[in-house]
Amino acid sequence: MLKSILLLTAATLVTSQGQFQPSPGYFPVTGDDTIAGGIFCIPANDVSKYTAGTPAAAGGTGSESPTGTGPVTSGSGPYPAAMGTDPGLPNHTIYAPKTPPAGNLSMPFISWGNGACQTDGSQYRNLLTEIASHGYVVAADGLPTGSTGGQSKVQDSRDSINWAMKGGAKKYGNIDTSKIASAGHSCGGLEAMSVGYHDARVKLMILFNIAIFMDEKRYLLQELKVPVAWLVGGEKDMGFITSWRGFHDGLKQHK
Repeated sequence: MLKSILLLTAATLVTSQGQFQPSPGYFPVTGDDTIAGGIFCIPANDVSKYTAGTPAAAGGTGSESPTGTGPVTSGSGPYPAAMGTDPGLPNHTIYAPKTPPAGNLSMPFISWGNGACQTDGSQYRNLLTEIASHGYVVAADGLPTGSTGGQSKVQDSRDSINWAMKGGAKKYGNIDTSKIASAGHSCGGLEAMSVGYHDARVKLMILFNIAIFMDEKRYLLQELKVPVAWLVGGEKDMGFITSWRGFHDGLKQHK
């Protein structure tokens, strides 16, 4: 009964949290926000404001969708993988080995957020298939039907983690729920940070080409209690200046 009350209270807090307003010392209960990407993100119309110092020639010339022209494969790992959907996890795309690994081998689980927080689960098909072929199960936000025009929220990543924790992914093999990672690209990376914030089930965060744009939000980083792999693509990456500044400032604080 007590557990049910606590879960209901947490759900109420999530839905009533509203748009996050940073204030030193204020730590919201969850990483949810009314904008895509969660509490670590910024509204899309504010991006230019926070990347004004980025070199004029920075970034790509198209959308955030990967532009590689390589053929779709089953990955190069020992467990040929495929993309699909699962009725138990609506509005997501699953990447997993076609045949569960033999023996007692268990697989970590990854929740994935797409660039621009788009709802196209096939957007990173080659990358996620490759990862799955090495013995992982990945759930990406959105169905593999192209972008719907909407954006994912923190709850979308949380839904996939809840699904894995409840045994929904066991049909793909033995899932090690003590090894759950949140990952994503750009806005999806910020979503990965936001879903892992205050969620002890997330043991690793993997962030591609993203940064904390608002200095006012950097204090929230102290609430991330797990290892973070942060990959930034050099000076032409829109996240380079803000991510480097945060890293540099952090070093100064520890001198």
